[in-house]
Amino acid sequence: MGDLLIRDLPVQTHDELKRRAQAAGMSLQAYAAQVLGQHTIAPSLEEWLRSLAELPRHPEISGAETIRAVRDELL
Repeated sequence: MGDLLIRDLPVQTHDELKRRAQAAGMSLQAYAAQVLGQHTIAPSLEEWLRSLAELPRHPEISGAETIRAVRDELL
């Protein structure tokens, strides 16, 4: 397992992380590790957008048309 040292963390950020860790019944170190772990599970925005671009297109219906149709149904 690797180690991570974060320098110059804003005081407000540190205080909020401590508060959330306490509320979760965790140490600050365990809480920060959990938050970072959850963050890395999800794809980055760039990866997510790239995966959307790779989806097959419907040959007859555009995404914009679909969104308009759904909006019209909701109104």
